[in-house]
Amino acid sequence: MAGPLSSCRLSARPEGGSGRGRRAERVSPSRSNEVISPEILKMRAALFCIFTYLDTRTLLHAAEVCRDWRFVARHPAVWTRVLLENARVCSKFLAMLAQWCTQAHSLTLQNLKPRQRGKKESKEEYARSTRGCLEAGLESLLKAAGGNLLILRISHCPNILTDRSLWLASCYCRALQAVTYRSATDPVGHEVIWALGAGCREIVSLQVAPLHPCQQPTRFSNRCLQMIGRCWPHLRALGVGGAGCGVQGLASLARNCMRLQVLELDHVSEITQEVAAEVCREGLKGLEMLVLTATPVTPKALLHFNSICRNLKSIVVQIGIADYFKEPSSPEAQKLFEDMVTKLQALRRRPGFSKILHIKVEGGC
Repeated sequence: MAGPLSSCRLSARPEGGSGRGRRAERVSPSRSNEVISPEILKMRAALFCIFTYLDTRTLLHAAEVCRDWRFVARHPAVWTRVLLENARVCSKFLAMLAQWCTQAHSLTLQNLKPRQRGKKESKEEYARSTRGCLEAGLESLLKAAGGNLLILRISHCPNILTDRSLWLASCYCRALQAVTYRSATDPVGHEVIWALGAGCREIVSLQVAPLHPCQQPTRFSNRCLQMIGRCWPHLRALGVGGAGCGVQGLASLARNCMRLQVLELDHVSEITQEVAAEVCREGLKGLEMLVLTATPVTPKALLHFNSICRNLKSIVVQIGIADYFKEPSSPEAQKLFEDMVTKLQALRRRPGFSKILHIKVEGGC
């Protein structure tokens, strides 16, 4: 569903509402034999055309207007793209949504928050009680969508959704084609990657780089990269990263994923000419886009990528002074970083680089 949600708690009345009249309406046997006039059918058809563009919050409110609006707003046909973001939700709420998401092909959960911490509750108690607290509701959603779900995105939901979410996806949604899972508290490990690969063989786009700063910076490791290459040799787009990624894992990935077109490296150790040569020797011949986020890279490494990867159409380098120096505020670090950026930008004057190289600098210059 398009459109952001507000930061307040989401809620909805149970199906049929409350009160004796509503209960009688829900169980009335005459409903199935009811004759609907052509005018109402036309109105519902028009509502279907409109409601498919509404966000989740608006759909929930629309269901409270009248019976005809409720019929359309709670029909699975308008819940094909589900987006929940910037909201405080509970597992029961997700389980309630599941009854309308049987035709969902896209599910995005982003920046969700758990219940508020109690006044007498310590931070440790709060973290323990809310850990994975949305996973039961997520399981209901995934189970309802089943093989219809093609796109799953989970990002910035620390502690309340762990990498177990991907294990659940592997059980219920075996037709997945694009998966994003990004977490600062629970980055994906090789065991979950193996489970996801065993259940979802059709994935062609995978974004699993840990968010920075990460509480488990080395959990996503070379072993994860090797597992990804074995599970999905037909990957077209991949985003990985973290301190645990090294040349051994990247080379294995390049060797196994021969059809890779887009590669994003986030907070990976410095990419030198030697690293670029080792990785390109194993593969990446069909690479069209290379994105380096907070990943130090040398000009010679970029030259090597451009010379070997003949299909490269875009190289995006997003760097900051903190990616190179432990004391970025020192005058020496400032001067050295400025020199590095100057050398990288000088590459744009080389033949073939002016249109494909994009450098984005954060601080220091």
